[in-house]
This record gives sequence, C-alpha cells and structure tokens, in this order.
Amino acid sequence: MKESINLLAVLNISLLLIFLQMVGAFYSKSFALFAYAGLIISDAFSLLTKFADLNDTDEGFRKAQFVSVVLNASVLFILALVMISRTLGAASPPKIINIPLAEITASTAFVGLIVCFFIYGQFIFTALLSLLIIMELSVPVLKKMVLLDSYLSVFFAILIMMQSVLLMKNSVKILKNK
Repeated sequence: MKESINLLAVLNISLLLIFLQMVGAFYSKSFALFAYAGLIISDAFSLLTKFADLNDTDEGFRKAQFVSVVLNASVLFILALVMISRTLGAASPPKIINIPLAEITASTAFVGLIVCFFIYGQFIFTALLSLLIIMELSVPVLKKMVLLDSYLSVFFAILIMMQSVLLMKNSVKILKNK
C-alpha cells in the first residue's frame, strides 16, 4: 500500500513538472526544454505500467491501462520524430532564448526529479540530464546558443524514441503474459 502511495506522489510531482517544463519552454523559447518535458512524460508512462501492476482492479481495466501506455508511447515516438525533423529542417533562424527563465525551469525540474528519486527511486537519469540544459545555458560553449539548444532537443528526442520503444515492448510483453 505504501508503495502505491509513493508511486502516486511521484506521478503527481512528474505531472506538475511536465506542466512547468511546457510553460517554461513556451515562454523561454527553448526547444530543449520542450523535448525535456517529453522525456519526463515517457518516464511517467513507465510509472503507469508499474501503477497498473500494483492496482487492485479487474483484469479488463488493467489491460486497458497497458494498451493506453502502448498507444501513448507510440504517439510520443511519432512526436519525437516530428521534433527531430522540425529541428533539423528549420529554414528560419531560431528565436532568442530567454536564458534566466530557461535556467529556472530546468533547475526546478532538476529539484523535482531529485525529490521523485528519493520518494520512489525513479528519474535519476532524467534528473541528471537536466544538468545538461543548465550547463548549456550557463556556459557558452557555442557562440550561437540556439544551435546547442537545437542539438540538445534532438538528443532528448532520440532518448524519447528509445524509451517509447522500450515502453511499448514491455507493455506488450506484460499484456501477452496476462
């Protein structure tokens, strides 16, 4: 019972972080923050499969939860492909990033994901990836920071695609075993 309460708390925190990341990405104009929100979404989907296993519901509802994870992960995979094609095929010059807002958003996500790690033991890899965004914004590696933002968004989109494939594979395997 305690594990399901911890899992529910982590799901709620991750949903709040997803919302904050999306708002921060919109207002800061950082595509990497948007892609990072997708990575948090894919982690939340992996928690949904664990939540479906812990839940004491009937078998039909449990199967519906796994099917929804498969469908949502496939949509996330397609969105990651669109994100990569948009980033690599951008003909117009990218907009200027609001660095302070993007740093605050990435730092908030980092702290929230560390809290999730201590509650349930999840999200440590994703939390460490937020340090990439923080370093990108605070240490000017390239003269045009927007290029690095685009590269990071492609990197996160590839990670989203890999996680989506693993989620679909695990959910289908669990469905076949039931």
